[in-house]
Amino acid sequence: MKHRTLIALCLAINAVSAFAADRMTDRDVKSLVARIEDDRDKFDNALDDELKNKILRDATGEVDVKRFLNNFQESIDRLEESLKPGYAGSSEAGALLKQGSALERYFRAQPGGTKGESEWNRLASDLKLLAAVYGNDFPVAEDATFRRIGDKELAESAKLLGTSAQQVKKALDSDLKTAPSVDSASRDSIVQEADQLSKDAKVLRDRVNDGKPSSAEADQLMTRAAKLQTFIQGHQLPASATAWSGARPQLETVAAAYRIPLP
Repeated sequence: MKHRTLIALCLAINAVSAFAADRMTDRDVKSLVARIEDDRDKFDNALDDELKNKILRDATGEVDVKRFLNNFQESIDRLEESLKPGYAGSSEAGALLKQGSALERYFRAQPGGTKGESEWNRLASDLKLLAAVYGNDFPVAEDATFRRIGDKELAESAKLLGTSAQQVKKALDSDLKTAPSVDSASRDSIVQEADQLSKDAKVLRDRVNDGKPSSAEADQLMTRAAKLQTFIQGHQLPASATAWSGARPQLETVAAAYRIPLP
């Protein structure tokens, strides 16, 4: 039984650690959108004037190129204006990325050397990065959904997780006093893990609030969470299981913010 639990623990920890990745802060996203706007202007300037005044026709209908480019600019403006504390601009980013995807499909269907192609390649690379920020590939699918967890939401979840981890610590301490299968050293160790999870959450919150890179801190937090979850699930600990379920929503937010699979 102990051997199987150890294997499960190792697999859970490895699954989390192998996929930890950094996230863009709110400030990073604003800088990216500003770069997209600059790239859009260069792309517009590079296009052949004849193409700008064309009406393109395909199986889906007609496209007024000049109007489309103006709408594309307006979508960039709306996304820039929407990026505020407490709002991540997911729907605005989705609208921009869908328009960009239409342009991407058009350019990939043109012969090599079309004017503006190089400028579009640069713009498309930034749109690809923006799509990843909102949980998608580029070009995006028509039915794609867009979601980014902003700094404020993430920091608040980390704060709540710190409180939830303290509840888990108290529950573990209580449950394990009546669990004869767990020796004293193991009990003290796992209770300490819960205490450390609370501290990890505070460190993560502080780094997010300061606009600092935080992937390593998120990775450490989720690795510790995997260890705690495996322990709680491997023992009959009713109070601990209830307390752990209270921490799950905050862990889900952290996992989503860094694209880390939940343990």
